Amino acid sequence: MRLRRLFFALWPGEGVRRALVAWQREHVPASVRATHSQDLHLTLRFLGQVEEERVAELRALGEHLAMPSFQLTLDHVGHWARPAVLWTGPSDMPTELLSFQKRLEGELAPIGFQPEGRTFKPHVTLARKIRRPLSDARFEPVRWHVDEWVLAESRPGHQPLYHPIARWGAKSSFSD
Repeated sequence: MRLRRLFFALWPGEGVRRALVAWQREHVPASVRATHSQDLHLTLRFLGQVEEERVAELRALGEHLAMPSFQLTLDHVGHWARPAVLWTGPSDMPTELLSFQKRLEGELAPIGFQPEGRTFKPHVTLARKIRRPLSDARFEPVRWHVDEWVLAESRPGHQPLYHPIARWGAKSSFSD
């Protein structure tokens, strides 16, 4: 049985990627591992190791679940000592993001995915293996018109590491 390491995520367009990469080049020390430009994303729900046979079920969930488009402003830089990650995220959480993530979580439970044990903290990882916060990390807000979400696979040993295997555009309202 083949296992695939999967997650659902918001996938930024090239404008957002360019803005984040420009910030990385200016602020992230060369001694740490900046996130590859094509790996920048905001995880909605990590699924872990999933049997190949279940991918069709996850694609069907994506077809059924409508995400509205919304504006997300990445305007805060943070650091988590463990796992030594530098990230950016929104100061103000759009209600559309929180509602959609909660709905996604609710759709996963009946098909056998245990609820996430921790609180949803929307962020985009900018760098790994960074031991302390940056002291001079001025961050100009990046406005992201969210209009796409994906089912992605993590493929260790590849660059980029993350690969969308299904994509869905935003819809004007939630489906039932």
